[in-house]
Amino acid sequence: MKINNILTIGFLAGFFLLSSCNQYTNSKNNDAEAQGEPTEIAAYAPPKAPDNIQGEEAKITYVFNHFWDNFNFRDTSKVFDPNYGEQAVADYIGHFPLVQPDTLKDGIETLFNEAKIESSVFEFFKYQFDNYLGNPNSPMRNDQYYETFLDYLIGSGKLSPDEKIKYETLLPLLRKNKPGSSATDFSFLTADGSSSSLNDIKAPFTMLIFYEPCCSTCEEAIGQIKSNPGFNAVLEKGALKILAIYPDGNKEIWESYQKNIPSNWINGLDENQTVVNKGLYMIKATPTIYLMDENKKVILKDTNLNQVIQFFQNI
Repeated sequence: MKINNILTIGFLAGFFLLSSCNQYTNSKNNDAEAQGEPTEIAAYAPPKAPDNIQGEEAKITYVFNHFWDNFNFRDTSKVFDPNYGEQAVADYIGHFPLVQPDTLKDGIETLFNEAKIESSVFEFFKYQFDNYLGNPNSPMRNDQYYETFLDYLIGSGKLSPDEKIKYETLLPLLRKNKPGSSATDFSFLTADGSSSSLNDIKAPFTMLIFYEPCCSTCEEAIGQIKSNPGFNAVLEKGALKILAIYPDGNKEIWESYQKNIPSNWINGLDENQTVVNKGLYMIKATPTIYLMDENKKVILKDTNLNQVIQFFQNI
């Protein structure tokens, strides 16, 4: 069987497993309605593309460009309602991967220029974008989109001096190891006591995972990869190598945790904490995951397993 087929079969199974928890929320909401509990403000509905617009990409771009046409930025009772304002932000960000970078940039600028009419509304949108795109615990975090947002924010004239310094300091870190750029090389100690480096790894794809021993989300991610047939199949064929790095340098903790890292992964220790101390990679939370090609060009930056799975499904 071809590698691509193995990836698709295995990764699809894993993807549905990771995506299945939304059903409980919908069931809960339906139960609440059946019991006569007060209903929330209806969610914001963006305009639909006119019938004369042809092609899926053109329709998506139309919706994105006109997303906020019917949104009342002055009605703070709705704007601040999570089911209306925050849900609209989440839906809008969900369109980001579907539009071109220039369209995204113009859209963010247009949105925040509208939000400027009311300072509290501008602060609301600033907080939501900061939280969804920059919070390490957000499933929608994305450095590329966050960078576009910060570029606008820094030039908006709406930041306090302290906020401007904060974001101007953060921006160069976001620009490191971007998709399409060469991943920064670094050395690490391997489980057998030898020294190696990222560039020493030879494989069509390399997945780099910065982890922390006993971190529950790291253990969950490790378990999901271990149990996914697609990952195991391409690991066995040598098409993918997984490099797990403990960046905090404590050798005793690292050695005691080695049994928890799969034997077909490369388990490394950044003994001198070079990655952290020199800011080679931005590790906002663990696990931090990168996917690279055979030349160590970054494909996915600070990503999650669903996005890795989707990438392999599409190659």
